[in-house]
Order: sequence, then C-alpha cells, then structure tokens
Amino acid sequence: MHGLMGTEEVHYARCRRWWNHPVTEIRLPGHGNEEEIPAHPAAAAVDRVREAIRGQLDAPIVVGLSYLGAAVAFRAAENASARAPGNAPDAVAGVVMSGYSFLLSPGTLDRWLVGFTSMAARQRATRDHFAHLHGDTWERLLTATFDELSDGCLRLPGLDDLRDLEVPVQLVNGALLQNERNAIVPAAAGGADVAVVAGAGHVVPMDAPRVFAASVEEFADRVDAGRTAFHERLRAGERAADRSPAGSAAGGEAHV
Repeated sequence: MHGLMGTEEVHYARCRRWWNHPVTEIRLPGHGNEEEIPAHPAAAAVDRVREAIRGQLDAPIVVGLSYLGAAVAFRAAENASARAPGNAPDAVAGVVMSGYSFLLSPGTLDRWLVGFTSMAARQRATRDHFAHLHGDTWERLLTATFDELSDGCLRLPGLDDLRDLEVPVQLVNGALLQNERNAIVPAAAGGADVAVVAGAGHVVPMDAPRVFAASVEEFADRVDAGRTAFHERLRAGERAADRSPAGSAAGGEAHV
C-alpha cells in the first residue's frame, strides 16, 4: 500500500493506471477544494497521515511530494516508527520523497516562496498554475507555511534526520532541475535509496507517471525483500559488531 499526499487529482492522477498495489490517497489540508486552512497545516497533515497509517492492515509505504508533502511524509513516519517499533499497526514500512533536497535550508525555501508569490502577483498564468496545483486557497496556504517555517512547527528533514530514521527512505527526483540532481549523491551517502528520472522536473508524478509508479513499487518490493540501502546498513552494522573484540569474545571459543 502507498499513502500519497498532495492535491491528488492533479499530482497523482496520471499514476493511477500504473499502480499494481493498493493506494490510499491523502489530501493535504488546504489543498484542492478544501477551503479551510488550519493554523498549522503541516501539523494537521502529519496527524492526518498518521491516522491513515493506523487504518492500514499492513505497514505502508508513505509517499510525499515537494517540500511540504515530503516533509510531512517523513515526520509522520518518524513519529510512527518511534511509537510503534517493528511491523505494528502504527508503523510504516518505508518513505518515498520526491522533488526534495535534504540540503535545502529553511531560509532558501522562504526566498523561493516569496519569489513565487511575487511572480504570481505579476503573472496571471503563474497564478492559474499554482491554483491548478494546490487549489484556489494557495496564497493563504503559502502564508501559513511561511509561519510554520518561522515558528518551528514545520522543520524540513536534513541529512542528520535521514540517518536517524529507522525505516528505509527513497528519494525520487527529476533530472531537469540542478538543485534536485545535486541532492541525489548526499542523500545516497546518508543512507537513502535514490532515483533520477530523465525528462522530469520538480513534479515527477505528473511529468513521468509510469516511471514514478514503477520506481515506488520497485522500492516497496525491495523493502519487503530487505534489499534497500537501509537494510544493508543494518547488516553492515551487525557484521562490524561481530568482528569487534567484544563480539568475538561473546560469540567465539577459547583455545589453549
């Protein structure tokens, strides 16, 4: 099962024909036709995702797009895995983040959001594009996101968070944006599985839906088989422990 977040009718509609696993689509608060925007949309979104996680029979793969959706997916998984170790109803099997960089500072995102708002004020086509992607209340949603970045309610996951998360993570970015290409190598070094999709920009599920769906499902299969970078890191740690003097003394034999 995959949990998908965003404006599902826009961001993930093209993927629907390609899914082979059951999918639960989760709309982020304030997106689409939801006119009510909570004071803290990210916190409300994390709660919404965790509620959906608890409703699954099996631990799901949670998928989040762009800096809000990917951060929400990560934080929901972080909370769930901390509260429910193992394959418990509250746990997740893995996280897929797309259109994201673990290197991005909140200040950079702030500047981007200011630029988007300014551009939309001058260009009707840009306003229409943002409304299509996020819904008619996108300006209020961006303002609320500004506030959450400032007050710490929304904290973008960095490389230290990635290393500490106790579930597999995959980063799927488009090849057309330099910032997101540059994010791939550090994410891999931090323990994530990574994929770069040719011909796709920031919104990979829209630009390359078949490839995106295949990448997510292939990752889910490898999670089930224990063949992700996360699982290999665990095995490497176990091998290192076995080779240590303490491990040798505990598991070895004494010879005279």
